[in-house]
Amino acid sequence: MKFRAHIGLIVFVVFGSIGGSMVLPASAQAQSRVEAHTQAQAQVPADVPECPNLSLYCIQLIPTAAFEGARAHVELARPTSAFGVAVTRDGHQRYRIVLDVEGLPDPGSEGGKYVLWSMPLTLDPVQKLGFVTNGHFEFDEVAFNKFVLMVSLESDPNSITRTGPLVLRGRSPSSLLEPHDLFQVSAFMNAPEPGDDHDGMQDGDHNHTSSDWILPAMYPGVRMLDAMMRLRPSVSPWLPELNDQIRVAQPRQLLRLADGDSISLRAHPVYKIVNGQKIAMLGYNGQIPGPLLDVEQNVTIKVTFINDTPFPGTIHWHGLRHDNAFDGIPGVTQPAVMPGESFEYLVHFPDAGVYWYHPHVREDIQQDLGLYGNMMVRSPDHSFLSTVTKEEVIVLDDLTLSDGGNIPYGLEASNFSLMGRFGNVLLVNGEESIQLHAVQGDTLRLYVTNVSNTRTWNVSVETHSMQIMASDLSPFEWASWEESITIAPAERYIADLYLAQPGRFAITNKVQSLDHAAGVFFADVDTLGWLDVSPSNVLLPPIHTSKEREITLTRPDITEEMLAYGPKPPIHPDKEIDLFIRTEGLNPLVEWILRADQSYFQPVEWTGTMPFMDWSSTGQEVEWVIREPSTGKENMAINWEFERNTTEVVRINNRRDSQHAMQHPIHVHGQRFLVLSYNGRALENRVWKDTVLIPAGMTADILIDFTNPGKWMLHCHIAEHLESGMMAGFEVK
Repeated sequence: MKFRAHIGLIVFVVFGSIGGSMVLPASAQAQSRVEAHTQAQAQVPADVPECPNLSLYCIQLIPTAAFEGARAHVELARPTSAFGVAVTRDGHQRYRIVLDVEGLPDPGSEGGKYVLWSMPLTLDPVQKLGFVTNGHFEFDEVAFNKFVLMVSLESDPNSITRTGPLVLRGRSPSSLLEPHDLFQVSAFMNAPEPGDDHDGMQDGDHNHTSSDWILPAMYPGVRMLDAMMRLRPSVSPWLPELNDQIRVAQPRQLLRLADGDSISLRAHPVYKIVNGQKIAMLGYNGQIPGPLLDVEQNVTIKVTFINDTPFPGTIHWHGLRHDNAFDGIPGVTQPAVMPGESFEYLVHFPDAGVYWYHPHVREDIQQDLGLYGNMMVRSPDHSFLSTVTKEEVIVLDDLTLSDGGNIPYGLEASNFSLMGRFGNVLLVNGEESIQLHAVQGDTLRLYVTNVSNTRTWNVSVETHSMQIMASDLSPFEWASWEESITIAPAERYIADLYLAQPGRFAITNKVQSLDHAAGVFFADVDTLGWLDVSPSNVLLPPIHTSKEREITLTRPDITEEMLAYGPKPPIHPDKEIDLFIRTEGLNPLVEWILRADQSYFQPVEWTGTMPFMDWSSTGQEVEWVIREPSTGKENMAINWEFERNTTEVVRINNRRDSQHAMQHPIHVHGQRFLVLSYNGRALENRVWKDTVLIPAGMTADILIDFTNPGKWMLHCHIAEHLESGMMAGFEVK
């Protein structure tokens, strides 16, 4: 009750400011006009919808007293974007404003107009979105962290600042994010100190103590409760042994392979120097990333996997539509390969594009420690993409380090089970910084893969926009211009940069993080490396590189193929699943924070700003759930059957009412799919995918093309969510 009262007070204060300080004194004539409008108000029809409770993508605009009969509904729609989430170069969430209005009185015969404005809670800067009347309107994008929308009646339609009386107003869902209630927090001030009974663990027979754990590093600039820093996981800590026998990891090597070639991939311990510390890791053939397999489309190779790690293992060939027997899923397509044993895979490459390989046993450990590599599949007739002057293959990853080294993994079950294991040291191609070199006039093509356990990245090149050419399994219908690449775990994107000017340009990851305790957003910027562009002696034609002025490249062949698959809206799904979390036995402080933070969830949780809370949660207390509402079946109890060479629409609801809603990158094994819509709005620029990012509170409809027979999986590709149960099965017959 205390927390709700606190929020109510903030609402009153914010709306009081909006209604007062921004309105200039009205003339007697203007005031009489407002009164006349009030008397002439019509009865408001009931077809303006109401926002669902605590929706992340909706605002109800509230009328002022003088315009009591007006009402409006705002949909915060997903703008056109190549990615699963739309943000600016700086990481601000982008929304397209879709407005339905009723009950506005006639503004009169003196040229007055109703104007829609947006602005952050500081009320500056002010963005004039456009004119409104009763009806349906779609406006430009808004990209503030917390913002308000206001409709005012303006006598001067050309004004760029609001001077007229306020008519309607409402706050963004993000403005519900408020500081934690200090009165309730005080209940946890006397939590047990490390070494006390249970030491913050669940009841059990674990024989380790808190001293076995290397504690996570605090997030820079974000304070945590002392009580939270006393939490410990309920499982045993595990790290690979660091000894004199293991060798330093080497950069990846390029392996160009022809049809029928054979190679070996040996997974074994290595070490790297990261953040000035010697870290025990795992690599394929002594390399991090593993060897880059460069092949032509439709070839088949033989890969002997040798497991010299401490864990059972497999190799999953992510995104390939190849023989089910070699998909690498223990207990489904093959037995796990035990330490010291080997397994032979026949790997077929039917689709051009960029793919990757990784373990499918305890990915939260083995993948995070370095077991990942790319596969480049080239179209022999260059029909996949046009040629460019320079290519770079980019692999994005992160590690969780503190002064004591790498943070241990949970042995009996994964830790970091709430939000997933966010690293605090960002890596590109296994290194802390990347140096790219090109020449003025080059078109630089980036093949980007995200192998992080959890992190969604927002990568940009200083002053450059880029053409997003392709994603997981195909080119887009057209190459869209974007300021940054927003890429979730397991996704791949191909982007072209035309380098018109020489210079040194920073490559950065820019996001907007949350300080949950303070209830504020803050900019989080990491420099990943540099692009050095040498000047050219050749006179180059002027080519614009801004998103607005570039000519878009279209792919009629891709559009024609996709049109054959339909369906057209409205879409009626064949299957439907819900995504949510279930917890039992979490520390009371963690449970309280989960409840306190339910007022707002970011569509994407970009960073792990509460490392102790996340680190202390394990798969023994946390279950991430895929549930089929029509049957009540959950996770691997779901076992759908489909006929080969058919398509079906699956609706995926990422539930807002979950105890902790967050994004889920959903991966479908062995098939390809089209994302048809987000929140019921059809995508305009489609691409064949195998992984889709579904932001918190969002619903996505995907059309799966079932061409590949066998038993397969559908799961979240946040590694800790997968390890905590978030997977389902299906069979194509």
